Amino acid sequence: MKPDFYDMLLSILLPISFGIAAIFYIVIGLRGILTKRPFFISQRWLLSITFVIVIPTILLIFQSSLFPDNFNFISWLIFLLLGFILLAMWYQMRGYIVYGVADPSFRGMLLKALQKLQLPYEENLSLIRLTSVETDLQVSVQKWRGTSVIKIKQRAYRSVLKEIVNAMNEYFHILSVPINMIDYVCFVFIGGFMVFTAVRMLSF
Repeated sequence: MKPDFYDMLLSILLPISFGIAAIFYIVIGLRGILTKRPFFISQRWLLSITFVIVIPTILLIFQSSLFPDNFNFISWLIFLLLGFILLAMWYQMRGYIVYGVADPSFRGMLLKALQKLQLPYEENLSLIRLTSVETDLQVSVQKWRGTSVIKIKQRAYRSVLKEIVNAMNEYFHILSVPINMIDYVCFVFIGGFMVFTAVRMLSF
């Protein structure tokens, strides 16, 4: 790899990518701490931030694709593998994640939202069958972290999922619900650490 390009990666791109990710984590964390309320964000945002962080690393690994004289078969193999992983994550992370929520309040808000939108449903373990539109909501909860993920099985009904999430966010904003602050505090800590790392990179 040419020294100038290598220096640019370390002194410019890495600090910028860390800074962007740090802003994201700090904003999410502070919003939760200050409002003391749960809220949803799209999982695609999380994937986008992850991609921003790994871009400089990908460029370092795939120097062979930038400079053909350094062609390395292993680099291309890693490139294809990472590409496959990112595509798989993009397909899987098509729902919404809520931070700071306790399990009972999440279920209660979800059922309130379905009733408000007049969506009849049937509960079945981790699935909620929306009988009027013949589709399934997939719900997973991590109690110790206070996070929950909600997806819709059939992609054609993503607009229905958006309406449900908006209705739940309204309830979270209006009603007083139990809150788990673990992720909010961790996000502020992670964001602060990334800011420190970015500043140290710039100083060198």
